[in-house]
Amino acid sequence: MATRTLAHGMGTFFRTCEHPQSRWSTCPHAYVIRFRNASGRQTEESGVATQGKAIDRLIEVCQA
Repeated sequence: MATRTLAHGMGTFFRTCEHPQSRWSTCPHAYVIRFRNASGRQTEESGVATQGKAIDRLIEVCQA
């Protein structure tokens, strides 16, 4: 499980499968995003279809 970190404090996204990050473009598994919610607790959301949508969701959460 490799993770990719965005801007400091924004969160991370990853896949829970055993594929290396170099194979993510062809991997059929969904992304999981991890971030801190408004109360400061770590939260995970799964089922994000693409890397772009994962980044968009993290940006949306960060701006809220």
